Amino acid sequence: MASFRDQALLALSDPAQLEARLLPAGDTDGQRIRTMLAATYDLSAARVDRIQSIQVEAVTLQHLLVPVARRTAEWTQLVPEYTRTELTMRVPEPTAPIWVDLLAQLHVNVVTEVDPGGAEAVLTRSIDDFTTLDEFRAHFRFIDLDEFLARHHIATVEELRAAFDYLVTEVRLRVPPPFDPDDPVNAHSLAVTVAALIVDPFDLAGGLRAARLVLEVARDLTGSAPTTMPIESTAAYATAVVFPATGLDPGLIADVERLYALEGVATLFLNPTLLNPTS
Repeated sequence: MASFRDQALLALSDPAQLEARLLPAGDTDGQRIRTMLAATYDLSAARVDRIQSIQVEAVTLQHLLVPVARRTAEWTQLVPEYTRTELTMRVPEPTAPIWVDLLAQLHVNVVTEVDPGGAEAVLTRSIDDFTTLDEFRAHFRFIDLDEFLARHHIATVEELRAAFDYLVTEVRLRVPPPFDPDDPVNAHSLAVTVAALIVDPFDLAGGLRAARLVLEVARDLTGSAPTTMPIESTAAYATAVVFPATGLDPGLIADVERLYALEGVATLFLNPTLLNPTS
């Protein structure tokens, strides 16, 4: 009988099956895909309203990652003058390679509310018509006036007015229009590369360690490029761990999925008896 890893590789190598398992029909939340997006992009300026669909563009089995070590050194020179240079080198190490069981290139179609960012108006004006310290304090509430006066040896409002030029800048931020999820302008497509690791038998800690190791080895790789959203890519890969579901309580599976999502790792629990090319 084939091992779970072999069965999972056979099933997930089919792009259609992989799509169906990453985003099952009727999955309106798409938590696995949201976890992958958050692991790949800085979404602080975007709110994903819903996952519309995904397409698996390519699948590579048993992808090789070679660990590269860093060496940090300092070069100091005393003659003819003192200088110091910091040097970082990346050199191959005689360590075991890291094998990613399955590397998949995805396009994720999402409806997203994007913060427009930027300023609509900027107004700078001079404040020089104050006649009392309380008037000055009202204009500059963020200043500890007593400390400011003591630090600059100012005792009267006349000295305060003569000491500096005081400017106040008002920035009016751009206000977005009401979000309309049906407006085509809010439909976007993002590229995600998923590094999937098959762990058998079930090992919660081992799965997290394997995912962390892949991210560590791949941290110098170029991240996925955004397609239609003004957001920054933060990692080359999103990671997913594939577990056998045999003998596991549904409550435990749900707990593991939540825990891994908090750690930025997606999970797939597969039933070996259902893994065949036509399932």
